[in-house]
Amino acid sequence: MPLRRYLRSLARIAVAGSALAFLASCAKNPVIVDRNRPPRTFLVAAPIDSTISHPTATGVSYSYRIHLYWRGEDSDGYVVGYLWAFDDSSAGHFHYTSKTDSIFEVTVNDSADITRGSSLIGTSRFHTFYVRAVDNLGKPDPGFAAFNRTTYKATTIKPRVKFVGGLPGGIGIDTLSDGEPFSICWTGDDSDGVVVRYKFDVGSVNSSLTTDTCAFFNSPGGIALASGLYNITVTAVDNAFATGTTNFVFVVNHDPETWFEPKGGPIGYYHPPYLGGNLVDESVVVPFAQGDTVPYRSTVWFNWDGEDVGRPGTPNNPNPERNCLNGFSLELRAGTRNGANAYTIGFIDTIPGNPPRRFKSNEPNYLRQAGFSNFVLDSLDQGFGMIMLAAARDCSNRGDGTKAAFRFSCNYRPFIDSLVVQESAQLFPPFEPGRLITWYSHDVEDGGAKNARIKMDNTRIIVTPDFAENYFIRDSDFRALNPSNPHSVEVWVIDRAGYVSDSSLVVTFDLPPATSQSTRRP
Repeated sequence: MPLRRYLRSLARIAVAGSALAFLASCAKNPVIVDRNRPPRTFLVAAPIDSTISHPTATGVSYSYRIHLYWRGEDSDGYVVGYLWAFDDSSAGHFHYTSKTDSIFEVTVNDSADITRGSSLIGTSRFHTFYVRAVDNLGKPDPGFAAFNRTTYKATTIKPRVKFVGGLPGGIGIDTLSDGEPFSICWTGDDSDGVVVRYKFDVGSVNSSLTTDTCAFFNSPGGIALASGLYNITVTAVDNAFATGTTNFVFVVNHDPETWFEPKGGPIGYYHPPYLGGNLVDESVVVPFAQGDTVPYRSTVWFNWDGEDVGRPGTPNNPNPERNCLNGFSLELRAGTRNGANAYTIGFIDTIPGNPPRRFKSNEPNYLRQAGFSNFVLDSLDQGFGMIMLAAARDCSNRGDGTKAAFRFSCNYRPFIDSLVVQESAQLFPPFEPGRLITWYSHDVEDGGAKNARIKMDNTRIIVTPDFAENYFIRDSDFRALNPSNPHSVEVWVIDRAGYVSDSSLVVTFDLPPATSQSTRRP
């Protein structure tokens, strides 16, 4: 029993000692209490906050250059400065100032959007301004309330840019010689700021932002522009990153010129397969001029040439181009051959015959000998206003934009020489009386027409069988159309190509009274 009491006494002593030790340790580390109160911040003069519902805030914009005022107060010390930031209120984005006002210039676009060619380039943008007072012990205003922040819409007027100096100019937009150096210059201005950078885009070239006001092309150190159509766009960028643009369209490399020979008085050639219904010897070649007509199914050919010298002597082109051609094309427009087959030959430089020749003619004998029979324009179909087009192509692969043209027609119309209407009788039962219609026609190619078109009493039309020279019509057929006299026959002739004679012949006649006979068996 005495031992148990002794042990309990020791335990109490140990607990008491631990408590005293804990109290002693607390006495060495007292609780720290921050008795410095933070300062408060107030925007004194600023735009109406666009995030607050206010009648005057709707649609209101402010200049990108804005003067802001603020103040601060501290209940247990004094304010020594301020921290301010735009759009990002994280710690690393604040700037320190001891001023209580400042003029700020904000941007309405990002430079990255401008250099990337974004289509979302505007003249206004929302910005949020933050300001925090800092007291004499370095403590900042901890929060952002309506008193020390504002969101507003900043707006600017976009700058203007224009080209200056001698712009490439000429006939239309066909302006510059192939490979010759040239430059394009510009200037810009801004009514509510200043232009600080430019950017230009032409072809596949998209420049970075630059202070340059000229671009140099096809010169040492300049931008190389091959033959082609170009649209240069110049963008002016002001100090608010607003943009204004202008553009100019031009062509590098004048197109070559093409003509049919002889130059100034071109002539074509044809070989007719038939004339007057007779086969024509293959050696027969007939020249023809523009506007002429060639016989049906003729073989036709031309000679042509071209050059590529540009327009030397014009302001932008003092020197000629190098006059280098690498081919010609040929096309028959508004006409066909061999029964509606098109005739088109792409750019060909040389026909590898014996000897090789530049493709400046579609003369049939040489083409056949060289194995290019498909280039022969033979068996020409009928047609009015056919156009043979030839185009040269230069060594930069630019074709003639105004092709050489030779206009002609194929197939002469037939014509009717005479028309006779005779009283006759049907040659087979029931042997009715009628009219035998006989005509005489002429056709340049075939000698005579293929068919006739007969109009009875200005009403009914009959097309005769092929190559008929007369046609019988019963009197009863005329009376069915018109029971009384007079009666008429009008005739046109039609050739093998389906062309109808321009003119017709008409014969007017009277029919005798109709009679009837009957026979009775005895």
